[in-house]
Amino acid sequence: MTAAVMAEELGITPSRPVDSIWKTVARLVKLALADPDRGWRAILLSCSVFVLLLGEVAAAGRYSVVQKNLITALQAKDKALFHRGLRNVGRIILCISPIIALREYAAGVLGMNCRTSLTAYFARKYLMPQKPKSDSQAGTDQQAAPCPYYALTLTGEIDNPDQRICQDVGHLVTSGVSFAQDVVRTSLSILTFAPVLYSISPAACIGGIAYAVTGTVVSARSFGRLLGVYQLRSLQREAHLRYTLIRVREHAESIAFFEGGAAEFSKFHGGFRNLLEALYQSVLVATGYSMLNRTFHWATFAVIPMLVGPAYLDGRVEFGVISQATMAFNIILEASLLRLESLSDLRVRLQRLAQLDDALSLPPVSPTTGAMAGTIPTDGVLLRFEAVTLRTPQHKDVRPKVLFEDLSFEVLEGQSLLISGASGIGKSSLLRAAAGLWGVAGSIQLQRSEVFFMPQKPYMFLGSLRDQLLYPQVDTSSASSTRLEEVLRAVNLEELIHVGLEEVKDWANILSLGQQQRINFARVLLQPSIRFALMDECTSACDPENELLLYQLLQQHLRGYVSVGHRPSLQQFHTHALWLRRSTPTTTTEIDFLIMQEFQEKMIDKFIDCIDKLNYGILWPEPRLS
Repeated sequence: MTAAVMAEELGITPSRPVDSIWKTVARLVKLALADPDRGWRAILLSCSVFVLLLGEVAAAGRYSVVQKNLITALQAKDKALFHRGLRNVGRIILCISPIIALREYAAGVLGMNCRTSLTAYFARKYLMPQKPKSDSQAGTDQQAAPCPYYALTLTGEIDNPDQRICQDVGHLVTSGVSFAQDVVRTSLSILTFAPVLYSISPAACIGGIAYAVTGTVVSARSFGRLLGVYQLRSLQREAHLRYTLIRVREHAESIAFFEGGAAEFSKFHGGFRNLLEALYQSVLVATGYSMLNRTFHWATFAVIPMLVGPAYLDGRVEFGVISQATMAFNIILEASLLRLESLSDLRVRLQRLAQLDDALSLPPVSPTTGAMAGTIPTDGVLLRFEAVTLRTPQHKDVRPKVLFEDLSFEVLEGQSLLISGASGIGKSSLLRAAAGLWGVAGSIQLQRSEVFFMPQKPYMFLGSLRDQLLYPQVDTSSASSTRLEEVLRAVNLEELIHVGLEEVKDWANILSLGQQQRINFARVLLQPSIRFALMDECTSACDPENELLLYQLLQQHLRGYVSVGHRPSLQQFHTHALWLRRSTPTTTTEIDFLIMQEFQEKMIDKFIDCIDKLNYGILWPEPRLS
């Protein structure tokens, strides 16, 4: 399999990534240097590293002269000159050691500074919603686009964005700073030692540079692309393997109920075998590269004696000149030869971050899903759909399909809406569209700053009970503990008060789903600015008594709400119903906006029809063929 075929298999196109990578390099370098908090420090550290590299190369140039005199003294058996040479060697070592230490320290701090800037850049771009850019969207309260992290989840085009932000940025900075130092050191070394080598022997200088360039080109052409391809493949498969274990941790209870450890191990073992296969191929390529590289280095021992030896044998140069020429040649050679392993790693990390940066820079609402009208509803209207057509978002593995067409309804203050229908018909999708997570054709009017979304499984994180109750507020320290305890009692979670508001625990595993749903209701009660809620089966794990209690609290606190649910008990808490139904899987969804009394009558008629069909099937079974 050729490198081009493997690259195509991995989705690496030969033209776009190079373009994108260089744009990303320019953007990231500009970002690191233009950071208002750390840019000046990055510039100062970069200049310090350059000056220290200049001092290091200058000391190496001086050392080559000292070494030449020392070897010549040995050949001439001049004790005084030999001892002076040893003293000079000691002085240079004492001088160059702190220079190397300071350069390493400055480069390390530079890497930390750049990593801080780049991590903050990608994390902010990934986690923070993008602001509207068009004039029509500016000044509206409607969120113009899905959150970037959610948009990437919908499209499925970028794998493991968390790994790219946390790990790839770190590896990129480490490799990038090292590569930049190599480039500077290469330039300075050639400028310093090429004249030295040329003064000794023009043939040695020209031949040495030609030898180094030839070795670099042969290595890069033979193994450079293969190293990058297999390195990217190993990185992707390792990320997939890590994701498998993360899923086991997240769904440990379900897997334990199924006794699915053996099945999970089988999947893990299969992924690990794929990883080992990629690593083995990478080892083969690295072996070939290392063999060529080391052979090339071993051959250098004969190059300088072959080029300078005749001049020494003829008495035109001293014996120490051979040592000086050898040192100059080796430094030029080391500077000229690319570190393909580091370069391929740098290219892979850049490519992955370029893909992430491009994905986060794209318009978050696909043209195929239309645009969301972000107007604020008029007084008395909490939510309004006008001629809305809703499609499923673009995904790399799934074709979009139309869920609803020309849907119009509105929810006024004092009203509450129950969205009912068969599973999979698109009830929750309406909430996603209302929340601005999915784009639509048409208009959805909603005061986003006054809306709270309540999913079936609330988001719980590792933190204190205070943080859980006040999520998504950033600063929770100023909240009254008395008020928090009062709300916990109101939602029938008084037992949590004895745990302590400041206790940090893994609440997702400690609390039952019913308790977590009551925490979500407590969040609504603790936010006075909320006047409307979008609820997706948010009481499915609660008993009837708690469900009644929670909805009564909601009716006292809010001006209206929209619920998705199947349970008949929910009908008593709503004034209207949006009934979604479909005769067959291929027919268009039929939608009725009804007052609750009409909806209940239709549900009774539907129930009677089901009973009639059931009785007919029992009393009058279909005849069987003998």
